[in-house]
Parts: sequence; structure tokens; C-alpha cells
Amino acid sequence: MKTKPSEIDKNLRKITIFENSFHPGMGLFIAKGFDDETNSHLETKVVDFAHALEHVKTFKPDVILFDMDSLRKIDALNAAVEIRKFIPTQFIIFMAEQANPVLVREGIISALWDRAFWLNEPTRNPSTVLAEILRAFNGKQQLHPSFLEAAVTENSYYGLLSPQQHRVMRLMAVGGSNHEISVECKISEKAVERTISAASKLLDVEPASPQTNHRVNAANKYLRAVYYSDSMGL
Repeated sequence: MKTKPSEIDKNLRKITIFENSFHPGMGLFIAKGFDDETNSHLETKVVDFAHALEHVKTFKPDVILFDMDSLRKIDALNAAVEIRKFIPTQFIIFMAEQANPVLVREGIISALWDRAFWLNEPTRNPSTVLAEILRAFNGKQQLHPSFLEAAVTENSYYGLLSPQQHRVMRLMAVGGSNHEISVECKISEKAVERTISAASKLLDVEPASPQTNHRVNAANKYLRAVYYSDSMGL
């Protein structure tokens, strides 16, 4: 059943799907499905992620989809972060047909925090994809949690690590000092220490030894947990 043009949010005019052109996913299928569904003003383009920022500057999409079955997680995240630096309010959705560990999904969307979503198993039905994009775009709850997972408030966030823990661990993993992290996250240095300790316990970080450093162990464990999965490696 086609989505009626009147049902399409008039503010949603342009969608971009980023893929790796050397390892294409379902982007073209999704884009054609959007066209078949709406027959309206909605314009969808499938673009190689290597040209992500350049494309965003010229096309100015309302919504960006990253095809995670085509892209390496680290490539998708780096491109998304680069785009967010240019447009802090850019609406971004990561979509994947394949299963991905909860921590991977949490890590990626929490790194962006706001207006970032993970769309599960979307490629079988473009009309469902479009419906969920519209609901998220309009700030509404997804139809079912199996379709769309959003980064919500810290108090109601479900999963292994909280968004605050993700932010602290991510900054620590790239070399941030406790003082630098406290400034970035607007919390005390003591709170940074407590957050790293709590997150380390959740990640089962191995204790320090004469040959290792706990902070390094925690950073390595966090990065492995976020960027690697059993189903799809880098």
C-alpha cells in the first residue's frame, strides 16, 4: 500500500543513503521503494560515504541513512561525526539488515547522542522504513522497538552502558584526561573516575597488572566492544 503524498511530512524533502560503492548494500532498493511508495516530493539519493561531507554541503538532506551492511562501523561513525561537526542538528539513522550487538548500536548512537537512531532489519519492506523515518523525524515513538532504537534520555536509556558512560569512555579511549573529560561532559573529575569505574565493571575490564595499566585496558576493551561484533568485523 503506497504512502499517500499527504501523509509525507512536507519538511522531509531529501533523504541520503550512504554506502560503500565497492560493497553496495540495499540502498538502491530502499531508494526505489521510497519512490514507489510516495510518488511525491521526496527525493532520495544513494551516495558513496567517501563523499559524505561534500554531498551534505551541496544536497543538504533532511535525513541521512548509513547502510551498515555496506559500511564498516568505524567508517560510518567517523563520517557521521564529521557531518555532525558541520551540521550539529543533522538527523542521522544507521540501518542494518544483519544483527548487531546491543553495545555496538548503543556506542554508535550515543557517540552522536541527539537525533540519532538505529533501524533494525529495514530492507525487507521500504514502506516500513519510510513509516519509521517519518515517526522519528516527527519526534514520535517508534511503532515497535524491534524497528527503531533511539538515543533517549539517560534516565530511561536501556542497555549495558548509559549514554554518559559511553561519552566518558569514548573520550577516555581517545586519550582524554579526567580534567578534559570533566569539562567536555560538564561533570566533576570525581564523577569521571566513578563513571569509568562503573563502566569498566560492566565491560568486565581485566584488572591492572605489573605489565598493564587499567585505564589502557578499559580503553581497549571499550573500543573492541563498540567497533567489533561477531557477525561483522571491521
